[in-house]
Amino acid sequence: MVFNSGLSGEEEKKPNRSRREDVLAQVRERARKRGRVRLAAAWVSAFEQINLKQKRERDASKKLSERAAIWKEFALEERRELELRKNGQLDRLLGEPLPGEPPALLGKLAADDQLQAKRGLVALMSGGKTVYKNIDDLGPEDMPARIAANRLRTTWLKERRDRWLGRWEIPL
Repeated sequence: MVFNSGLSGEEEKKPNRSRREDVLAQVRERARKRGRVRLAAAWVSAFEQINLKQKRERDASKKLSERAAIWKEFALEERRELELRKNGQLDRLLGEPLPGEPPALLGKLAADDQLQAKRGLVALMSGGKTVYKNIDDLGPEDMPARIAANRLRTTWLKERRDRWLGRWEIPL
C-alpha cells in the first residue's frame, strides 16, 4: 500500500532539507562555540604572557636595584679600607720583623702601601696578575678582582702572623 501525503515531490523534500539545515546550523553553532573557546583561550594565554612579562620586568628591576645596593655598600667599605691604609694600617699589621726579615723591607712595604692609599689606588687581582686602579674608577665589574686581591693580602698577613707566633715551620 502506497500512502500519498498529497504533497508534491518537492514539498516532501523540504522537511528533509530543513533537517539538513538544522544539522548544518548545529554544526555551525558548535564550530562558532569552538571558535569562541579558542578565542577565549588565546585571550587568556595573551593575558598570562603579559603578566609573565611584567613579572620578569619587576624581577629584573628588583635584581638591578639589589645589585646597585650591594655595589654601593662595597664601594663604601673600600673607601673605609683605603682610609685605614692611608693611616698606616699595614705597618701596624706587620708588627715586628720575623727572624731573617730585614726591618727596612717591612718599612718599605708599609710606606709603599700607605703611598698607594694616599693616591687612591687599590689592588685588583685577576688571572694571577695584580694591577692597581684608582678607587674612583672602580665599577661593579671590578668586585671579583678586588675581593681576590683582599683575600690574597689577608692570607699573606695571616701566614706571616702564624710564622711570627711559631705555629708554622718553614720547610728547608
